[in-house]
Amino acid sequence: MQSILKKVAKITILSASLVLCAGVQAQEQKPIQMVLTNAIATTHWGSQLMQEYADELETRSGGRIDTRVYHGGTLYKDKDALAALGTGTVHMVWPVSVQLESISPQYGVVNLPFAITDELMQADGAAPELAKTLSGYLPDNLEVLGLMRTAELIFLFDELGVDAPNKLQGEKVRLTGGKVLQSLMRGYGASPISMPASEMATAMMQGAIDGIFSSAGGWEMVGVDVADTATLVPGLSLLTYSVVVDKAWLNDLPDGLREIVMDTTNEMLATQWKEAIEDDLSTRNHMLEQGGKWVVADEASVQKFRKVAESASEQFVSRYPKIWDDFVEFKNKYNK
Repeated sequence: MQSILKKVAKITILSASLVLCAGVQAQEQKPIQMVLTNAIATTHWGSQLMQEYADELETRSGGRIDTRVYHGGTLYKDKDALAALGTGTVHMVWPVSVQLESISPQYGVVNLPFAITDELMQADGAAPELAKTLSGYLPDNLEVLGLMRTAELIFLFDELGVDAPNKLQGEKVRLTGGKVLQSLMRGYGASPISMPASEMATAMMQGAIDGIFSSAGGWEMVGVDVADTATLVPGLSLLTYSVVVDKAWLNDLPDGLREIVMDTTNEMLATQWKEAIEDDLSTRNHMLEQGGKWVVADEASVQKFRKVAESASEQFVSRYPKIWDDFVEFKNKYNK
């Protein structure tokens, strides 16, 4: 009888162990949700790229990462999404880099006029080093995985080419945000106004703003009926997105999933910069085909824009001299 009872007990223990193991295995195999947000329209290239990136993560992970992408600010605007990182409701955001200045003013170093260039960012090793440096300016729960290029920023007005600083005097100009750009526009005599990209067209039609400082993609969003003239001041401002992730969430990913996220992100960033240059040119040409006008400031005018820009930069430099010195050293290291 005791022998039978011992066998029954062993079977019971074995069955319980199998059930427990099955439960643990099921728990381990449960997909990990990854929420990504943006504040741009689904037709914008950045929104489309985020969706492709999210789909690629699901494919590479075999469905172990369950991505959810919320476009056009349907879940959060970028600023609110950044604040939500670390709460579990958002895991990755691609805001324009000026948005990070609200978290850390030091981050504004990459937004300074006549700062980063295509040549600098495509130099071997420059992009990852800059991302690591920028991460150090942010709270510990955030990590910058890299920067993405959008375009050289352009002035968008209706029947007005801004080929000289005095053309901006008294104009209400929409910006992506950030103290650096705001200071820059005030230096040119304009009134800077921050608002989401989704509101630009309506605001301009209603007279709330007179013009827009944005990218070719932004021009496409508002259309030539709203802003028919675009002006490029070469070198003035190169707009970037920052790929920002919930650091704790990323580090806690199990069984190689962190490597999948990092590898997929790095591969995307490695090709995105050059593709963005090509896409920017394609978008510009498309807008010209729609009846848009393209104006480029000449070298004399560029120098006038640069002189005012130096004053705007000086405010940052005097406040954060160490940040600026490190950035100059970084530029000298890769500008060869």
